Amino acid sequence: MNKLKSLVAVFCIVFSITATAQLGTSSPYSRFGLGDLQGNVFPEYNALGSGVTALSNSKSVNPFNPASYTSFRPNSFLFSTGGLHKTTKIQNSTDKQVANNSAFSHLTIAFPINRKLGASIGMLPYSNIGYILNARDDVANADMIYSGDGGISKVYFGGAYEPFKGFSVGMNASYLFGGLNRRKNLNFDDKSFLDSRSNSSINLKGYYYELGMMYKKQLADAKEVSFGLTANNNSSIRAKRTNIVETISGANEIVKDTALSSVEWGDINLPQYISAGLSYRNGKKWLLVADYSMQNWADFSLLGESDDLENSTRLSGGLQYTPEFNSVTKYYKRMQYRLGAAYSNTPLMLNDTQLKEMSVSIGFGIPVRKSRTKYDVSLTLGQRGTTDNNLIKEKFLRFGLSVSYDGIWFVKRKYD
Repeated sequence: MNKLKSLVAVFCIVFSITATAQLGTSSPYSRFGLGDLQGNVFPEYNALGSGVTALSNSKSVNPFNPASYTSFRPNSFLFSTGGLHKTTKIQNSTDKQVANNSAFSHLTIAFPINRKLGASIGMLPYSNIGYILNARDDVANADMIYSGDGGISKVYFGGAYEPFKGFSVGMNASYLFGGLNRRKNLNFDDKSFLDSRSNSSINLKGYYYELGMMYKKQLADAKEVSFGLTANNNSSIRAKRTNIVETISGANEIVKDTALSSVEWGDINLPQYISAGLSYRNGKKWLLVADYSMQNWADFSLLGESDDLENSTRLSGGLQYTPEFNSVTKYYKRMQYRLGAAYSNTPLMLNDTQLKEMSVSIGFGIPVRKSRTKYDVSLTLGQRGTTDNNLIKEKFLRFGLSVSYDGIWFVKRKYD
């Protein structure tokens, strides 16, 4: 019980610290929609191309399919947290720059309730905004600066039930919260003119639900094949938008007048998505996974306004190899070696071009000697966008590190 109290305390501390600190981004494309969608942030799964819809493991938490929560061993208590670092090379047809972003990635806790029930609670980043864009208005002889920051976090609680051996269903109840800021500055060359600035701030909070199912079929010789499915319906999240337009003067941006100050309430429509996956295990040596997902971002709206997004699709897969999981003499044989790849049509449609994203990844699962602790490392190399049609291409390198602990609780002592 003391372990439980300590881990709950850690969860509350990290929750308070990260409530306003998101996984950063420096992408101009985060200007659209709800920003850069974070997707799968677990290093263990990133190394597999994030193909985890049909993946369950007694020593790992998979919040991306809540039906996986029935796989935990009796009296086990799983805890995982970690962080990510991303280096991005941003370029167009004439210029380029490099940006670095690092932050907390996830915090999850999971445990079995009984032989047929399992549960998990955690916090994950949902999306982020972070950009600065400069433009020139030659007619007005002024510089225009567009910038944005902020992000959305997700706290979830999920449960799963296994009505009969090999088949399980689950649900996550997720609470979204956070703020997104988009700013504009108009700075005239003629200092006798008053400059202007505007800020559109969106704060949102609300619940949505994700359903999952998983079916496992045991084959001969310790082989197993699994099928997984996750989905949700269109979800409505309450939002408040505050708009302020001001005229300013001087380098210190002294406010001379407020031209507009308004507050409006409305809803954000999160579009329906569905993901299907397959996995194949050959004992504890080989694991292969594959996923296909789609989301109807054309149905997205923010306070009744569309951002001209398109439906997105994603195909991913990976494999994991463990030479000898119970080797006593060779430590490297107990490590897990991972390789993955992914290809997606993103929701962004700009200049009649739907942006693509491609990535390859590698990673390792590193067990700690004489301990129930494990480290997971991932390295992902990818590209999004293009320099054609006056667009921007991003090449990124993402490094992830997480630590997981598989503890035991509610076991009676045999001796005092």
